[in-house]
Amino acid sequence: MRGMAHRSARGASIGLRVRVRLRRWRLDRELADGLLGESTPAQALRARQLADPRNARALACSLRELVDRVEHPGEPPFDAHVPLACDAVRTWREGLLGIAERLEDPVAAGPCGIARVMTLLTDGAGPLYNPASECAIADAIWWVADGLQHCPPHTWECPVVIKLDPAHVAWTCARCGTTATTDDAAVRPA
Repeated sequence: MRGMAHRSARGASIGLRVRVRLRRWRLDRELADGLLGESTPAQALRARQLADPRNARALACSLRELVDRVEHPGEPPFDAHVPLACDAVRTWREGLLGIAERLEDPVAAGPCGIARVMTLLTDGAGPLYNPASECAIADAIWWVADGLQHCPPHTWECPVVIKLDPAHVAWTCARCGTTATTDDAAVRPA
């Protein structure tokens, strides 16, 4: 499946890849909100990009570095990082490290959860950086953890079907974003 995700991303048209690159923040937000039900080609490509295991490992590393920065702060003149909501990070240290551990799990995390991690890490007005954030860090961590949950074994009743190429059909679960492929000629996109 990993090879198929890379092959299908490379096989996407240049125009689609450019559109995804330019709109990735909006697409990430849509995926984080679970808007996979009526998946567009741009959402499908971005979901495959997010689900790349290298991306999940990089996000896990970012979470671990964030916790480490709070536990071992640098000297103020030499620390060029964005200020963190240190009390919130300290309080929810275990939750953040638990998310990092889940991202490093060999069972691939779905794009919904990965998009939620990216949102948490990049939202400067969010609870990791702003103590007065509208969203409490506890709520944000549970939101991310919920997005990282795998659905029960997938059936053909739950997915959105996306045709990749003449020889393969991929389906993406509308809840968790898990993608699988088949070369069964009887399967046709919905």
